[in-house]
Amino acid sequence: MSCVPPGNSASIAPLMICNTNDPIHAAVARGDSKQVLQARIEGRRADVLDSERRSPIDVLESMRDLDKRSLSRMRIALLQSLNPTAPLGYIKPEALHGSPWGLEILTSGSLKGGVNDAKGGSQSLNGRVFFSDRTPESATDATTRKNLRTKARTYSRGLGIVPSNASSRAQQHRLTQILTHSTDRGSPLSLTYKPVTLAIKDPQAIDAEGSAWLQNFLHDAYIVSGAASKLLTAPPEQSVNAVKLPRSITFKFENAPDCVLEGKALEVLYTQWACKLREALEQGKAPYLSLLNKGTVIPVVFGFEKLRNLSSHPIHDHSGNATKLYSYQNQNHPLSGGANGGKLKEIEVRSLADLATLLLGCEVKSTQLPEEVLVRIKGKREDQAEYLTPAQLSQFRQRVLAQAALHAPQGSSLALASMSHLQQINAIVRSENLQNHWV
Repeated sequence: MSCVPPGNSASIAPLMICNTNDPIHAAVARGDSKQVLQARIEGRRADVLDSERRSPIDVLESMRDLDKRSLSRMRIALLQSLNPTAPLGYIKPEALHGSPWGLEILTSGSLKGGVNDAKGGSQSLNGRVFFSDRTPESATDATTRKNLRTKARTYSRGLGIVPSNASSRAQQHRLTQILTHSTDRGSPLSLTYKPVTLAIKDPQAIDAEGSAWLQNFLHDAYIVSGAASKLLTAPPEQSVNAVKLPRSITFKFENAPDCVLEGKALEVLYTQWACKLREALEQGKAPYLSLLNKGTVIPVVFGFEKLRNLSSHPIHDHSGNATKLYSYQNQNHPLSGGANGGKLKEIEVRSLADLATLLLGCEVKSTQLPEEVLVRIKGKREDQAEYLTPAQLSQFRQRVLAQAALHAPQGSSLALASMSHLQQINAIVRSENLQNHWV
């Protein structure tokens, strides 16, 4: 049975008759915002679907005769954050987008399709802007997404099985730093891995093809196995022997005899390939914050006001027994919002240390956090998230940048510092007792 408003009185909130036992649905139908909020305080969730698969928010939006003031009160009752550290009456985001490319998104001012890795393999959402929003995830769900932030947080880590995923690229960069650091100081590379054969189509492009091979080799040999994670924070000189490269390479050319390279000549070639790969990663092929953080991704989740006219993309699991619906739009989405709504209102990071790295990256790249955007610190799973007020965020930023300036190149700006120097500054800043920076 649908919810039908009886009568046409405009002086009172329309009374709705709704076929549901959920007290929040019923309170919405009565136009009772106080009871909605009370039910939520008592632990009821505003994500249950009624017999027509509508959430309480859907029911509210169907009440066309409700005046704007009553509509606003009800939306606040349904969506205001109950977290005591959130500003009074703060409305929770209705759509979320998670990415390891947080700084790049802030710098460009918009979400761009294809920035995150493809989702669903052959059923990919690549090239589209993915959102987690307040819609059911499957046709059999009895609620909207119970854990609205889960998908966004998953994608904010930039994981995947291919060498081009964001997390792998970040770790590739750190491994190339280890290799080039060694040769810069005259130390030999560890050429103890089994020999390989490399087919080269164009001898003139040997550096390009070699750096692509090195990317795949580092991914397969060290990143997929998890071995690289142990090398990310250690000084490069302590890790070079742990990065073992093939002791010889047999080059097979299409129109020339095979060539076997080993020893010092091969070391020189490895160094050239590592430099080329490292430069490409630093020039935008890897998330900048993860480079500052020595190969460990800084996940960033962006929270938006309601987005309209999103499309749904089904992705089937490997067994073919379940289908999940993913919400997306084909066009770039401006952080300032657009014709379909969706203004940025919240930025979530995992910790104060990650926030410090984000602010350091913003300073290096001359990027500002949007005004009036709330910063949310997630913390550990069992901990309640903390919100920073604009004043707290300003104080935190000032102290982080003051600490960074103490270690910047003398007489120079952070923007001119080398990546290795910025990594050292980031490590120093993250090691501080950051809780004291804003309390």
